[in-house]
Amino acid sequence: MNISITFRHMDASAAIKAYARDKVAKLQKFLRQPMTAKVTLSLDKLRHVAETRISSGGAHLEAKESSEDMYASIDK
Repeated sequence: MNISITFRHMDASAAIKAYARDKVAKLQKFLRQPMTAKVTLSLDKLRHVAETRISSGGAHLEAKESSEDMYASIDK
C-alpha cells in the first residue's frame, strides 16, 4: 500500500496528513490487490478540496469533494 499526500495552496499539517492517510488506508480492505493512492488537499478560495485517486490492479477510482472544513472534505 502506497499513499502519497500533496498539499496545494495551503500549509502542510501533520495532523491533516495523518487523518487523510488513516481514512484512505481503511479502503484497502475492500480491494483484492495492494493499492496505490494519491491524495491532493487544496484550498480554493474559501473551499477546502480533497481529491483522491486510487489504483488497485485493474481498478481505478477517483473522488473529489469540497466543503468549508478540510476534515469534512476528507470524510466525504
